[in-house]
Amino acid sequence: MYLDFRRRHNGYGVVFDVYTGEPQATAVIRLKNLMGRIVRTVVTDKEGRYRLLAPKGEYYVQVDKPGYFFPSQVLAKQKHSRFYNNLLSGDHIFVQDYGVITKNIAIEPEASKRKPLFLRGIHLGKNTQYWILLIGSLLGLGLVLIQITSWIAWSLYLIYAAVMIGRLMSFKPAQPPFGTIRDSQTKHPLPQVIVRIMDKQYNKLLETQITSAKGRYAFIVKRGAYRIMIEKKGYRKVILNFPQINKDGFLLAKDVFMTRVDPRA
Repeated sequence: MYLDFRRRHNGYGVVFDVYTGEPQATAVIRLKNLMGRIVRTVVTDKEGRYRLLAPKGEYYVQVDKPGYFFPSQVLAKQKHSRFYNNLLSGDHIFVQDYGVITKNIAIEPEASKRKPLFLRGIHLGKNTQYWILLIGSLLGLGLVLIQITSWIAWSLYLIYAAVMIGRLMSFKPAQPPFGTIRDSQTKHPLPQVIVRIMDKQYNKLLETQITSAKGRYAFIVKRGAYRIMIEKKGYRKVILNFPQINKDGFLLAKDVFMTRVDPRA
């Protein structure tokens, strides 16, 4: 049976136990530049989730959690996890475009915290799962073609088909952890757009970003009310109002289409 539908998330990464897949709360993640200076720090919530916003560049990642260490030696050898995809397998990361780091991070428990081997489960690689899917489908088709009437064979085939359909129906890809600003006519991304976020209550400027070549931007905010102002020469200004954000660490990013200003007007 093909089972390659691992956990996918919208706009955040998860720190998890490499053996059990359990999310790890209160893990401290630090993003450092090549000089060793800390440029971002975040702590995972009770469900092991985090968001890190960083500009384009090269960084080192440090993860601290009592009883665990990072990077995981197990993940370095296996290069995959049966629990999550989109993995950060080492402590070195390149941010190709301004936005949110959403890599899932496996941390390895110290020897005293490791569970017995028979409790860890079995992982099947993608190639193995593809072959199982192909062979299973061909066998099922063969049963139909040769018209086997055994109720056991038909029951197994129907169970297999139901599980596959259920997994396909429930599978939803994650939404991108950033907003994209585009031209309303051409639909092309707009670079060098000025995006400002302001505290709506105090009318205070909190942060200014310039969209990348792919027109991307993103803010991570606390509870409160916000206003985003989007400006680019030759286009009409766009204002987005967010009257109430109800949780900390919220990813504030929305796709926007900007309209050109008619120079004759």
